Amino acid sequence: MKRGNVYRIYPDDEQKTLIEKHIGCVRFIYNRFLHIKKVFYDKFRINISLSQLDKYLPMFKEIYPWLKEVNSQSLQEARKNLHDAYTRFFRGQNGFPQRKTKKDNNKSFQIPQRYRLNLTTSQVFLPGIGWKIKMHRTCSVRSFSRT
Repeated sequence: MKRGNVYRIYPDDEQKTLIEKHIGCVRFIYNRFLHIKKVFYDKFRINISLSQLDKYLPMFKEIYPWLKEVNSQSLQEARKNLHDAYTRFFRGQNGFPQRKTKKDNNKSFQIPQRYRLNLTTSQVFLPGIGWKIKMHRTCSVRSFSRT
């Protein structure tokens, strides 16, 4: 089981804009892939696999160039999250995946690689956003361990 801690961060105005852009792009990709999966299943009774969805991401980046401004791994994680939601639905563990809206209070995005933590200054580096994000409490090495 993976454990983690939740920290509040204090980004400046420019970083807030970049974070909101990441969240918006992740929501957009999630909703597009959800639509694609729904259409294929409703019309043809075909469940699109994760590898088949991979082919659509570069196409979306060509159609919507603003998707190139965010971390591509965040977009790939949105695709994985949707696939996991479908898997849980077909196992009977959850309901059908719903569209993500701006009104959700549960806004997030994931960056699985290339983030860095400076434990001495309690700062986080996120690719494309920068170092200047301060956390509201100090970090401990134990709090970021994988178990």
